[in-house]
This record gives sequence, structure tokens and C-alpha cells, in this order.
Amino acid sequence: MKINGKKIQRPQYEVVVFPRRDGDIIIKAQAVLSYEPFDKLCPAPTPPVVVRPNGTDEGAKSIDVNNPKYIEAINTWGKRKLDWMIIQSLKATEGLEFETIDSSDPDTWGNIHKELEDAGFSPLELTKIVDAVITACGLNQDKIDEATRNFLVSLAARQ
Repeated sequence: MKINGKKIQRPQYEVVVFPRRDGDIIIKAQAVLSYEPFDKLCPAPTPPVVVRPNGTDEGAKSIDVNNPKYIEAINTWGKRKLDWMIIQSLKATEGLEFETIDSSDPDTWGNIHKELEDAGFSPLELTKIVDAVITACGLNQDKIDEATRNFLVSLAARQ
């Protein structure tokens, strides 16, 4: 696909550098462009169907999105999706090796936060890493707003 004759480029990396006495730590976060692998490993939960009496023999079927087990399952699924996104994004970091995470095992994805913490990152540094991932994935509203402003300024200058 092209826009105005220009091929759309992949989003750039976000880079965060943490200074350390024995050498800076460079973390790269890249955009996650497909969630298909996640969806195959961890499909979204579906709410249960309940049959409510409606005066007929069959009853009225509806989904129960307030079911406590469904709410728990959707919360677990959402957390896993975020953890998976962080893991996939950070794979752009040269030399990064996970010790307790298996990309094909959803039960290990939650270890990402503990691994980063055990590696010596402070809570504020962990926040910077997650922010870099979110920005790389194009979910940073400030950057979207800035790009929109720049576009509008260039549009006004042309007119």
C-alpha cells in the first residue's frame, strides 16, 4: 500500500538507554504488527450463554458478560496479551535472553515483570520500558497528537 506515492514504512524502534557504571544498558522496543500468534496461543474467552425464561418452551438465550468466571478469564487474557506484547516488542533488544519465559507458553508470560526487576531495573525504569513498548506499538497519544499538529501546520503552510 502507498499513500501519495510513498510506501508505508514500519514504525521505528523506541530506544531507552539506562546508564550503569559498567556500561549503558540499551533497550529496544519494536512495534508488534500482528497479534495472530497470540490469538492462536491464547484465544479470547467467550462469555457463557444463559437461557432465561420468556414464556415459551425454549426461553431467551443471552450472553452473561457479568459472570464472575468470565470476568476473571477476560482479565487474565488481557494481562497475558499485554505481557506477550511486551515480550515480543523487547525481542528487538540485541542480546536479550529470557530465563523464565517461553514464548509458546502463556503461563510464563507474566514472568516478564519479575525478570526485568530481577535484572536490576528500578520501578521507574520498568515504567520507562513499558512506555517505550506502548509508544513503539503506536499507542502513544502524545506522539499521535504531535504528528497530527505537524500535518496541520504543513497543510496550512501550503495553502
